[in-house]
Amino acid sequence: MCEQYLPLIIDQVSSLCLSDSEETPQLPELLIHYGLTIDEFTHLRSLLIQKIDSSNTIFNITSDCFYLPYLTHLKIIECHVANDKNSHQIINNIWRLPRLKHCTLDVIFEDGLTFAELPIISTSIEYLLIKNVIFSSIGLTHLLNSTSYLQHLCIQFGQSSNAELDTRHIIPSIISLKLNFDGSLAALTNILQSMPNLQYFTLETSAINLNGNQWKEILNDYIPKIKIFRFLMKVLSIEHNNMEEQLDDLLKTFQTSFWLQDHQWFIRCDWPQHTKKVFIVYTLPYCFGNSCGVYSNRWSKSTCPNAHDYNSYNRVTNVLYKGPIDNSSLYRRCYPGIHRLTLRLPFDNKFWTIIPTLDHLTSLEVIETRENSQSELQLKNLLNRAPRLEFLCIDVTLFLLLTQLNITHSSLRRLHLKHYRAKMNRYMNATQCSILTDSLIGRQCEVLRIRVENRAIVLDLVRTMHNLRALKCECQDDIWNNNSLLFSKDELIEWFRRVLPEKCSIRRQEPRLIQMWINR
Repeated sequence: MCEQYLPLIIDQVSSLCLSDSEETPQLPELLIHYGLTIDEFTHLRSLLIQKIDSSNTIFNITSDCFYLPYLTHLKIIECHVANDKNSHQIINNIWRLPRLKHCTLDVIFEDGLTFAELPIISTSIEYLLIKNVIFSSIGLTHLLNSTSYLQHLCIQFGQSSNAELDTRHIIPSIISLKLNFDGSLAALTNILQSMPNLQYFTLETSAINLNGNQWKEILNDYIPKIKIFRFLMKVLSIEHNNMEEQLDDLLKTFQTSFWLQDHQWFIRCDWPQHTKKVFIVYTLPYCFGNSCGVYSNRWSKSTCPNAHDYNSYNRVTNVLYKGPIDNSSLYRRCYPGIHRLTLRLPFDNKFWTIIPTLDHLTSLEVIETRENSQSELQLKNLLNRAPRLEFLCIDVTLFLLLTQLNITHSSLRRLHLKHYRAKMNRYMNATQCSILTDSLIGRQCEVLRIRVENRAIVLDLVRTMHNLRALKCECQDDIWNNNSLLFSKDELIEWFRRVLPEKCSIRRQEPRLIQMWINR
């Protein structure tokens, strides 16, 4: 496609994803190989850079972005930037983009990230989300100074010292703030004081513990224009006696006219079964991240007029079902829109009440299995009720049992086979792999991760799985030692390159993991 079709439409592309994932390995290098550069996408409006761990590659891409006159949205996610000068230059490249409005940075910077010496102030960025960087008061001051038209900000804040934010520099443009906070109450009030026009505030914290009356005072004093306030507090109680009485008293402070009539802000308090001193207080509807663990509660109440209000957690798309749910009267919520599900088999009889539909499910991971007929039947039922399922991560033994049931699934195309039970033999042999390739699921598999006894099995997989285009494998006969100087060449990689077609892209991704892209 890069060679034949992309040059014909390159000036018409408005959205582009450059990823070095298992499904599109070395995609940025392929563009360069075919003589294409980012600045040729002259009408590009949105660019996603994903799973690229080369700081040079990210630097070159962001440098070319300067020549894209219509680029307004940039996301760099799940990337890793090594400890070198490029990290600072990458930020410089982004901040000088003249039309960039939305910027998301989900990047691990080994050397940290600072805006202290940024030579340019962005006058275009309005929405900014930064993950994997913990800002101090000083760091946040530098960031705000470098984005003079910022309206929406989402960051992590953490500070052990008493250094204050420079509140002399007011940011009147900011109307929305999402904060993952691990600092003092003084630090929080300093942040809010610098944003007097804040209207939407979302806070997630385990560092501060305030009741409803204290929150009312802070909101009225520092951000009086607030329209929507969402928070989640993980609270460690020093006194573990009379916990239920303490929780009832806390709940009452959120049942005043300020909360219930003036703003109609309702909260829920959960005391999980697996903790003794920690409880969770959060506003409704639940809107904190897309992941949630399903666990039993020993105590749960809300300030809603109807106890069943907001029991549907529609925004949660990623669920870890821990089960069993011992007291269903304390767990009446459900998750109707999940995309990813992780669970143990067999699950309890509360499962289908809590997760009533799998219509949107695209990823299923089974992390533990008890070998019995109930587990097999439950898995079969899960697959039958998940019409959009694309990815299945499962124990090899359970998968082999599943093939005997002749399970079909039209949308399933990605498979990760693990060994949860076997302590000795953790690699699939030739017979087991033949069962995989002959199965209906194996025939339609496009992306596979697997551990095999020897390299010859890998050749059989490539030759017989005709839809396979991406393969990650570990071979038991791999002699590569990343810390050894005895082998100047990677013997297994060289062997694969000799015996597989030239169009196959092969590289070692981790010390034991080989990644292949199969171009048919």
